[in-house]
Amino acid sequence: MHRTLNPSGLVIALLGFVLTRYTVTFAHVEAPMTFVVGGVIPLVLGLSLSVCGVALTIGSFEAWYVRTIVQWTVLGAVAISVLIVATLYGGPTSFLEEVRTVGIFSNVLIGGSVGGALTGLYAAQNRAVRRKLLNRQNRLVILNRLLHDRVMNAVTVIKGSAPLLRDGADSGLEPVEAILEKSESLEAVMSSVQDLAEPGTEAERQPVDATDAIEEALRRARADHPNATFVAPPLPSELSVYANHRLADVVGQLLKNGAEHATVDAPRVALTLDTAPDTVTISVSDEGPGLSDRNREALEHGTTISEHGDPTTGLGLYLVRLFVRTFRGTVHTEVTDEGTTVSVSLERVPDSTPAEFTSPVDAVGVAPTRLGALALSGLAAGVVMGAYMHLTTGAVPVIGALYGTKSLLIGVLTHEFHSLVFGLIYAGILTALPHWWQADWRGSVGVGAAWGGALWLVASGLVMPIWLNLVGVTSPIPTLRPNSLLAHLLWGVVLGLGHYMSQKWLFS
Repeated sequence: MHRTLNPSGLVIALLGFVLTRYTVTFAHVEAPMTFVVGGVIPLVLGLSLSVCGVALTIGSFEAWYVRTIVQWTVLGAVAISVLIVATLYGGPTSFLEEVRTVGIFSNVLIGGSVGGALTGLYAAQNRAVRRKLLNRQNRLVILNRLLHDRVMNAVTVIKGSAPLLRDGADSGLEPVEAILEKSESLEAVMSSVQDLAEPGTEAERQPVDATDAIEEALRRARADHPNATFVAPPLPSELSVYANHRLADVVGQLLKNGAEHATVDAPRVALTLDTAPDTVTISVSDEGPGLSDRNREALEHGTTISEHGDPTTGLGLYLVRLFVRTFRGTVHTEVTDEGTTVSVSLERVPDSTPAEFTSPVDAVGVAPTRLGALALSGLAAGVVMGAYMHLTTGAVPVIGALYGTKSLLIGVLTHEFHSLVFGLIYAGILTALPHWWQADWRGSVGVGAAWGGALWLVASGLVMPIWLNLVGVTSPIPTLRPNSLLAHLLWGVVLGLGHYMSQKWLFS
């Protein structure tokens, strides 16, 4: 579960990068308008596609969201390819010869890929809205069930006990205890109602101590079900996961469900804890008859909850599913002849990260709201570096040669593209480091300078000269010039400062 990358996004980045190989070469010798329309515009679209792929890779997007966009992007490119092939074999000979131009083929594929990406984005957004509406519908159904089942039951008991006290009947303390018990039940229900209807800051996903939550759930279960035996292994002194204050209720509901649905008088409910570097899995096994297919489907996949039927059926399990989904966790069920095991997997907070610096965003990539600020920082760093390089060595047009023509315009565009992509990768690197590196300006600038030095050594020193030789521009290998090192260090420092200032001024 713990991740900082969505690798499938690299498919879009690679597709855009490959398709830009031939966007300029066929047009740069033509008239200026042909050069702009036939070369520059497709180049910008193709490079933008690559940037989109990198952003999806490092961003904190759910895996299904990225996969949807990738699938539609590839589908768009394949559909256009099929259309071109069909046209080649069905069209006149003169048209056949002209369309075979690699540059035109590449430009058309870029258009199909961009169209597919936009369609995928729409499809992913549409699916996200449907999931949100389904979640809201389920919450409303559960609220209705809570009010009809728990609240009305408590009100009935209170209304039956209160007259005994009013009339002074010799009824002992039973009515008082019943009223107090149901009052506490009402208080707990209303707390759940608030989390379901209007979640506050406490209901947000945040680091919590799983050990404390499990111990609290076990304490409640043993008090409420004295006839049942609850067993658990020795728990670690501290184990942080991303959840919220409802984690104890989730574990408690699973323990309660195991005790109440057992087929023996003295049920045994076992809790186990499995830890991994990235995840923590809490499993509860009982001796019951097993979950129905409907309840298993609701737990694992969050299907729509019916508004009809017995309001008490599966109510606790539906609450478990909703809360675990809020935690961005997963639920897995296993039914055997011995009973049922329900496992809840949650993302683990890295042990090396201080509590005051933990954040769910850090654990799953760069938040979409921060990608824009990071992109601006990358572009600004590219402008500073490009201006320095052009004024001192005039090397910016050489960058354009990587894409087919030694032009200042193409050099500027492609240099900014490189700066943007490497700036986003810099943000991805920061998410893998302790939060201090981005919370303190020295950390942000230091990582930026180090990243700039690494790019000078590898990208500029080795990859670029090899690439230039492949496209017919003679260049020594390696090419490690001190002036280029200074330019890359300047780029890294500006990038780090831009990142730190955006974090402090826009997102603090």
